[in-house]
Amino acid sequence: MDLIKEILNDAYAPVKKKLSRPPAALKEDLGKISRHIQMGNQYVALVGNQVVGTMRVTQRGQIGVIERLAVSSNFRNRRIGTMLVQHAENLMEGMDALCIELEVYGRVEEQKKFYDRIGYKETTRQKRSGEEIVLMRKIFNEEVEEEEPL
Repeated sequence: MDLIKEILNDAYAPVKKKLSRPPAALKEDLGKISRHIQMGNQYVALVGNQVVGTMRVTQRGQIGVIERLAVSSNFRNRRIGTMLVQHAENLMEGMDALCIELEVYGRVEEQKKFYDRIGYKETTRQKRSGEEIVLMRKIFNEEVEEEEPL
C-alpha cells in the first residue's frame, strides 16, 4: 500500500503543479487503497520485483472504469502505462463491458494526448471543484456498418 501511495505521489507531482487544488488521488488514505486491493480492483506493474506502476479498474454496469493510473517517473516512456491500460481493457472486455471510461484533467494536456494515442475519444467536459474534467471513452467491438451491394 505504501508503494502505491509513493507511486501516486511521484506520478502526480507534475500534475499537482498545474491544478488549483491537489488531485483526488493524492488525498486517498491507505485504508481506501487497502480496500480496493482487497476487492481486487487495484493492479500494479512490476519490473523485476519492483512495483513501478499502478491503476484501479472497476466495472459500473456495462462500463469499465480506469482510475488512478500512475507510473513511477523513473520508469516512464517504457510503455508501462500503455500495458496497464491494455490489461484493463482485456479485463473489461472479458467481463462483457461495452466500453471503458476514464477522466483526465483538462489542464494536463499530456494526459489527454496519452489516451488519444491509444484510441480513447473525448466525450464531455465538465467543471468539478474548480477544475475542468475531460471524460474519455473507448468503445469495444465498434462494428463498422458496411453497405450491401446492390
